[in-house]
Order: sequence, then C-alpha cells, then structure tokens
Amino acid sequence: MFNRSDFDQLSKEEMTYWSARSGCRGLYYVTYPAVAFQYPDSEETIRITRAPKQQRENGLKFWLHAECVDWHPERESYFSGYVSDARFEAISEAVFNQMVADQARDLIAPIKQPLHEPNGFIGALLMYSMKTEFIVSLFAEYEDEYIHFYWDTTS
Repeated sequence: MFNRSDFDQLSKEEMTYWSARSGCRGLYYVTYPAVAFQYPDSEETIRITRAPKQQRENGLKFWLHAECVDWHPERESYFSGYVSDARFEAISEAVFNQMVADQARDLIAPIKQPLHEPNGFIGALLMYSMKTEFIVSLFAEYEDEYIHFYWDTTS
C-alpha cells in the first residue's frame, strides 16, 4: 500500500490531472447525487470507485485516478494542489467502514455495507475529512481490489 512518501516521490508531471486520468485498468464507479439523499437540499454526493488490484502496483495510481473521476477539466490547474493536501492517515478497516456508514446514512436506498467482505483487508487511508473540508475521501486496499469512497457537499 502507498503512503505519503510514495506520493512525495512523484514528479510534477505524475501529479497532474491529465496524468492521473491515464492509467487505472478496470476502474469503475457509481455516483449517488443529491436526489439520492433524504434531504436533497444538502447537496451531498457520494462516489464509490473500485478497481481490481494490478500486479506490482501499490494503489497510488488508482487513488489519483479515483480522485479525478468527476474533476472538471477546466479546473485541472488545481488538481495537483488538491491531492498534495491529502492527509494520508492510516485507519483501520472498522474506522473505514464506520466513516462510510456515517456519510451514507441519509441515502434513500442504502448501499450494501461493508463495501468489501470482511476478509483480505490490507490497509486504509483517510485522505480528507470533515475536520478540514466538506469532503470525506477514503482509500482501502484489499487482496483483490482497491476502493475509494468520496463524499462531499456544497451546502
């Protein structure tokens, strides 16, 4: 699994929006827009991104790609600064699952939780939280896949 040190070793080019968009095989995601929540005026969004693990990769490329899935190309110049502000705080599987549950509690149609069966957990990272932003961004690595959970609100 990657950490802040791995991220810091990336070149400026590797941290750009266009570079991040170019490389995570099998990546797919589902988005829950504001109308999927009990209170649509809260303008919440959830995006759950997944990809099968690739040999000889630590998940960093996946995380970068997952962070820019809904990123608007006209904001590309802000992407590098955004990902550089991530916390890279190691968290347990229980904390990962609880944070997902906390942010998804107001969905009209609940998501299946936990997001991964309780086996094969390798590690998880808290990248952004409500302590500093109106964003919750989490990364988890399992033996067979990577998962990125993203929640935000504009209200």
